[in-house]
Parts: sequence; structure tokens; C-alpha cells
Amino acid sequence: MKKTFIIFIIYIFQLNFAIANPKIAFIDFDKIISTSEPGSYILSQLRNINSKNIKILKTNAKKLKEQETKLISQKNILSDVDFQKNFSKLKLEIKNYNVNREKVNKDFKKLKINSTNELLKLINPILINYSNNKSISLILKKRNLVIGKTELDITDEIIKIINNDIKKFKIQ
Repeated sequence: MKKTFIIFIIYIFQLNFAIANPKIAFIDFDKIISTSEPGSYILSQLRNINSKNIKILKTNAKKLKEQETKLISQKNILSDVDFQKNFSKLKLEIKNYNVNREKVNKDFKKLKINSTNELLKLINPILINYSNNKSISLILKKRNLVIGKTELDITDEIIKIINNDIKKFKIQ
């Protein structure tokens, strides 16, 4: 009697699982960000901001290097007190440059993360609507998968929807 009951319970669980048959899909967010129109627009804006930052930092570094070279060439001409005074001033400017460079890099990383998160917030309702329309129970990130059938990849379909629904937006 116990064996029959256990077999019956196992059969019911298998039947319920077979009937439920959850539909699963996966999506590649890196591809969405790099190939969708809003994502590529964000990336181009970030590249422009980064290139401007690099240009400014290189210019400042070049000025500091020139000041250092000038100070070294004046070492024998200046008195020790004046040389130490100018050296301390240059050292302080270099320290300020390094602090500013770190701040610029930190601000840029924060801007990149925030702008990407803003795009993902806009994509989330699209994914919810798509999963409801296609009766998808679970959407996974491709990055977290080991292997999956290519038929389960919905990235290209989502990119088409994103290109139609989301207009370009400016990084703040």
C-alpha cells in the first residue's frame, strides 16, 4: 500500500511538472547595450566625454612636466630657498592633479553606471510586456548561463522592440 501511494505521489508531481512546463528564455544585456540604438547612443556619448576628459588630463600633465623641466634647468641658477619653494609648489600642483584625475575617473565610472542603469530601467517594462505576451515564465541573463539552446535567446527580438520604443536620450 505504501509503495503504491508513493508511486502515485511521484506520478502526480511528474504530471504537474509536465503540465506546467515553464517557458524559459535568456537575453544578452551586453549585446543590447552595444547594438541597440539607445545603447549605442549612450556609448558614443560616453566615448566623447571620456576623450574630452583624457585630452584635458593630458594637457595638464604636459604643463606639469614642462614646469618640472623648467625647474630642474633652473636648479643651479636659483637659491636653495627659492628652489625648495618652487619645488614644493610644483609638488602640490602634481598632488592636486592626481586627486583631480582620480575624481574625473571616479565621476566617469559613476556616470557610465548610472546611464546604463537608466537604460536598463527603460528596458525592464519592455521585458515584462514581452514575457507576458509570449507566456515566458523566466528570463535569464546570458552572462550567467553555461549553455543554452539558441532558440531560447530573445536578444535580437528585444533589440528590435527597444529600437522602436525607446528614443535616444541624453546623458545627464
